[in-house]
Amino acid sequence: MRKVYKNIFGEIISKSKAVKLSEYHLYYYEEGSDFLKEIEFINEDSVYNINYFLSDREDEAKVVDYLKEKSDFFDIEKKETADGFIISTNKLYSLSVDDLPLISKTVFKTDDPENFICSQVIDNETHQPQLERTIKCWYTNDENGEKYAAIECSYQEDGKLELAVDKTPDPDHEENWIHYDYDTFQDLQAQISTDISYYKTAALLPKEAYQQ
Repeated sequence: MRKVYKNIFGEIISKSKAVKLSEYHLYYYEEGSDFLKEIEFINEDSVYNINYFLSDREDEAKVVDYLKEKSDFFDIEKKETADGFIISTNKLYSLSVDDLPLISKTVFKTDDPENFICSQVIDNETHQPQLERTIKCWYTNDENGEKYAAIECSYQEDGKLELAVDKTPDPDHEENWIHYDYDTFQDLQAQISTDISYYKTAALLPKEAYQQ
């Protein structure tokens, strides 16, 4: 593994400088590549959090045992792609609270890996999504050309849209946002030229992705 030391602002620093700081981050890259494997968050010489990026060929149980030796708090992330989408599964462990992780799935478009379009919490026992804890975001650009989450959606237990908050009339002033629900969703669709039917239910991916 290749180690890279960074300060809390993400700037690369030397090991000798890092160990003099009260807090720094240690990045591990696979040898001979730029593939990020692990980030340790270190405060006062103690690892207080770890982000670990799991590959298909790894034994997850062994990775959990390895991380337990380092910290009580860590997140294991595994990414897969499906027809233009990135699906990131995160298992967040907080061993001082519970031996079982908080599991979530987050979806991004492959051409926009920074802005999530769907986030779901997964039940630890059934491994099914808790639909009422799903959040979806639809993005557009503001008058300055900056991308922002213009519509934010939440859902009921049955997966139907509970509330869609449309910020496009006035992104900076909440009092001017417009609220829609499952029954008035067609009024929201009428405002937008692209098909936003994906946002009417809590389904993780659009129907066409499942049909591939």
